[in-house]
Parts: sequence; C-alpha cells; structure tokens
Amino acid sequence: MHQGFFHITVQERGKTSMAQKRKFQGLLELLLLVALVFVMRSFVFGTVTVKGSSMEPNFHHGDFVIVNKLAYVIGSPKRGDIAICWVDSGSKEEYIIKRVIGVPGDEIDFKISENGREYGLYINGQKQEEGYIKEANYQVGTVKYPFVVPKNCYFVMGDNRNASTDSREASIGAIEESNMEGKVFFRLYPFDAMRMY
Repeated sequence: MHQGFFHITVQERGKTSMAQKRKFQGLLELLLLVALVFVMRSFVFGTVTVKGSSMEPNFHHGDFVIVNKLAYVIGSPKRGDIAICWVDSGSKEEYIIKRVIGVPGDEIDFKISENGREYGLYINGQKQEEGYIKEANYQVGTVKYPFVVPKNCYFVMGDNRNASTDSREASIGAIEESNMEGKVFFRLYPFDAMRMY
C-alpha cells in the first residue's frame, strides 16, 4: 500500500513537471514571436495610410501601403522611389509620401513652356518626361532655382504637382537622408489595386 502510493505520487509529480515545462516553452515561444514582430515592425517593415491627394493619380487618400524601412539603411534613395519622409515644416511635424526627384548633387530647375503657363522639370539640364504626374505643373514653389540638392539630402515632390506641398517649398526644402524613413514597396489596400513598387 505504501509502495503503491509512492509510485502514484512520483508519476503525478512527473506529469506536473512536464506540463510546467510545456507551459514555459510555450510562453518563451510567444515572447520570442512578440520580440520578432517588434523588431520587424520597428526596423524592417512599416505601414502607412496615405492622407490627402498629393500623390494622385498613383496613390489615393486611404490607400494602405507597406514600407521597407531597411531599404534606406542598407542603401540610398534613388530617383523615382516612392518614399515616406519625416518633415518639420515649422508649423507641424508629419510623415509624407512623395516621389524622389533629385539625389545629392542634382541640379533641379523648372522652365516655362512655350505657352507660358506650364513648367517643365529639368534635372542636370535634361528635360524630364514624367508620365506619372496627374497633370501639367503650374507651380514651382518658393525655393530658388536652379536648386542644387545638398549632400545627404533628397528633393521630393508629389505626383499631383498642383496639390502637393513638398521640396519646392522653402519651409520643407530637400529632405535629409536621416529623415527618409523608407521606401514604399507594396500597396495592400484597396485590394483591387494591390501591387509592388
């Protein structure tokens, strides 16, 4: 009788010990998963909801995009990238979504067209064909042209040139590389417009 009781007690203790190990292992796996998600969300990928119309016709208010934050840690922004930038315009600080137009050392200029109304974009003296903009550009902002993009800075503009506050405004100017938060690489929503960039 005494031996049988001892045998049952050892078995129960063994079962309890195994259950505790499984619980601990499950908790450890959950903590590792949370840490991995935190690291990925903080340093590798991010999400942004587009606000306003400055990037039409390519991005619209309410679009949900995924941002590769690592792109500008291991590399530099390139002309044509759709970037998320951090700006402090004096009146407010915010994230904006814009297209990279000029890289360090580029000379940015605008020249009036023959009809005297539209402005053509010139980079390093070459007129740019911009099939992605919403309409002809009728404003050049308040910076002085030709504008040479400073070292470690980027000139960014919205695709909806006549409804975008961007590097053409002296209050924003060229964006420092440290404020280039990441490159948009995927539009997740709306679902019927999902695509990679």
